[in-house]
Amino acid sequence: MLRFRGAALSAGLDGLCFAHAPYLLNLASDDRLLRERSVEVLVEELQRAGRLGLAGLVLHPGSGGEGDRASAEARCRAAVSEAVAHAGDGAAMLLLEGQAGSGGQLGRTPTELARLVEPGLRSLRSGVEGPRVGVCLDSAHLWGAGYDLLGDGWERVLGELADAWQLEAPQLFHGNDTAVELGSHRDRHAPPGEGKLGRSFFRKLLTDPRCAELPIVLEIPPGDGNVLIKKALARLRRWAR
Repeated sequence: MLRFRGAALSAGLDGLCFAHAPYLLNLASDDRLLRERSVEVLVEELQRAGRLGLAGLVLHPGSGGEGDRASAEARCRAAVSEAVAHAGDGAAMLLLEGQAGSGGQLGRTPTELARLVEPGLRSLRSGVEGPRVGVCLDSAHLWGAGYDLLGDGWERVLGELADAWQLEAPQLFHGNDTAVELGSHRDRHAPPGEGKLGRSFFRKLLTDPRCAELPIVLEIPPGDGNVLIKKALARLRRWAR
């Protein structure tokens, strides 16, 4: 743990690193045992992320399956509150990630994500530096959920963030391209510029002054010696200029 914090500091990434919670967690499940175990693991992950000095822990909220969506949202909201309370003030911020929407997934839009969090957990509290729960958005997920990021979709996204979260931009962004069709509710990632979004969207993102301080993570295969990551980063830096 000390080695990680020292390495992050040396690389100039102190307080700028994020982790992802296990994909098997499902805070919205109608299976009580699965939901309880998901909360237990999430508490451990939040506490560990806090000790590592991470900026946030990303979580897929879960799926209600074919059951009633409002009930699934209520279960998820209660589980988020329980996990954050048990994790304590030393824990990292929990970042709920927006989903493409397949299989009863919750959180397809910033507005839906807000319904999964009690208002007090996404606003500033006395004695705490910032909100306990925030937002992570993914360009591939947004496209799959039906946001036309090549048209007015990006403004719709930021408008919903402002209305539902009082945020100018999310706390974290997954900058993934995708080969799926708009509104397909499928989650498939591609390197920036090698999918439907192409240069047009990523240049829009990288030159948007509202996103000047937005951390962006790529979720693509790294390739041997991280060659694919390096290629993607060089492309994004060129577009940003």
